[in-house]
Amino acid sequence: MAGLWWPRGRGAWARFAVTAFGVAVGVTVLMLCLTAQSALQGRSDRSGWQYTRADASAPVLSWLVVTDYHAGEEMLRIHVADVGPSSPTPGFPLPRDGEVVASPAMQRLFESTPDDQLDLRYPGAVVGTIPVDVLSHPDQLVAVVGGRVPNMFPVTSIATAPDHGFFALTRIVLGIAALVLLVPVVVFVAMATRIAAAQRERRLAALRLVGATRWQTTLIAAGETALAACAGTVVGWLAYEVLRGVFASSVTYEGFLFHPDDVRAPLVVLVVIPLLAVVVSVVSLWRVDIGPLGIVRRAAAKPPTAVRVFPLLLGIGGLFLVTYVPMDRLDQMTPIFVFATLAGVVVVGPWVCLQLGRLLARASSATTALAARRIEQDPKASFRAAGALVFAAFAATYLSGMVSAYGDDPGTATPPGVVTVFDGRDRQIVSDGTVADEERIRTREAVAAPNAIINTRREFALREQRRWDDVESVTHFAFTVVVVVAGCGLAAGAIGGLLERRRSFALLRAAGTTLGQLRRVVLLETGIPLVAMTALGVSLGVLTLLATGGPLPGFGFAAVVVAGLAVALVIAASPLLVLRRSSGPESVRADTFS
Repeated sequence: MAGLWWPRGRGAWARFAVTAFGVAVGVTVLMLCLTAQSALQGRSDRSGWQYTRADASAPVLSWLVVTDYHAGEEMLRIHVADVGPSSPTPGFPLPRDGEVVASPAMQRLFESTPDDQLDLRYPGAVVGTIPVDVLSHPDQLVAVVGGRVPNMFPVTSIATAPDHGFFALTRIVLGIAALVLLVPVVVFVAMATRIAAAQRERRLAALRLVGATRWQTTLIAAGETALAACAGTVVGWLAYEVLRGVFASSVTYEGFLFHPDDVRAPLVVLVVIPLLAVVVSVVSLWRVDIGPLGIVRRAAAKPPTAVRVFPLLLGIGGLFLVTYVPMDRLDQMTPIFVFATLAGVVVVGPWVCLQLGRLLARASSATTALAARRIEQDPKASFRAAGALVFAAFAATYLSGMVSAYGDDPGTATPPGVVTVFDGRDRQIVSDGTVADEERIRTREAVAAPNAIINTRREFALREQRRWDDVESVTHFAFTVVVVVAGCGLAAGAIGGLLERRRSFALLRAAGTTLGQLRRVVLLETGIPLVAMTALGVSLGVLTLLATGGPLPGFGFAAVVVAGLAVALVIAASPLLVLRRSSGPESVRADTFS
């Protein structure tokens, strides 16, 4: 039986290649998604010692952590005292009185900054370097100062893990983003696995005719898919290793790169995606009844109805009422309206595809009518390939609008040029508006009260700007990945359609249909769902922004949408390269079981 797994013939090799490519893309994209979680977790774990807390049960050290700033950049100043030979260490020797141990980036800042603007806050001689491995990121600004200062607290040991739940909000956001990206990947893998399914089902029916059992045909389908999936897994893992280096050297969070060793993904993905491909291959056989006489029967699917529009009307209409009609009872129903909007975005797609197919079927152009009839015949399949685009475009549009609204808000009422000091005698000191004067005031106050909290507008503005830049970057990246993967899914579906309809296309060419007309049919079949679902998602995002009183996205988001859509259309058009050969005269006598 194992000999039946190996592909034979051009059609079988085409199915093998496309399935392997689909699995490779799935492995690469999913591992990159999970890498973000791992990278942030690694950043948090490395800096665990910086979260050491008071413990007076058996004190061995005195400790004080102060959040400091310079020109808006966050720094960490840690004061330590009572250091002895048996004192615990965070991975490097702690300084004694009059000594300073600083990170490499902090030492560079010391050398390039006048003493009255920075160095005087860190009294003592720099005698050592904090290893990069115990910093949250390679450029973290941290200095440990030896010597007693007021308000230090006793500790019994150095913390080895942060005392917070790893950026809880960030974890949730990344989880949602990974889920959004996972949907088109799963759909693409499923479509790639189902390439030329009709031909495979007829071949399995022929095997049933010569005596094979249903269990044996299932094993054959699973085996040939597993073979291609294993090849795709290897290719996907190699591609991920290349992109992992790009990720570590170019992707930032809060303005800083990650440690290369933290940029990794769990290897369980190398098992999950191939297993998913095999499961899809086996489950797809359940939808057909392959009898012992080789008869293949498939249940007809019911067309989607207009009922699918109701959740969307309820959600967006409710949000309009909440925003523009002041009623307490309506405000309490906001979560219901939000959920209805999200659900409506997902379920309305097949109905929109059906209506779009019916509309285009009235076109006078034969090529447009042919493409429209195929979309109308199975609108759920047309939506399935590009369905994730609706939600991705909707979420990206809404988040981009929020970024344009809040990206310039510094998040503080502190006016420019004012230094706010909280040291028990809370006050505001007016500077001349320059960074140098603000840092001189900050240094003077920090020397007088080392535990004081000293802020200017600059650090709030820089932090908010980086935060919203990160949100915008993640949004654009996720949308681009979804669009491109959807394009790959549509291309896989088109290739499968060509393999299954090559005899029909060959007969059309023999009857006088030109190759250009067939190309337009294939291009419309892939391009219409791609453009329509993107436009639907963006439109629903804009409607939701208007319903909630939010601003519209800027030109930057529009450029990302157009560029991503252009790349996806190019990918979706790739089946045109094989149309000439697959619709040639020899395909009229194509082997049914190839």
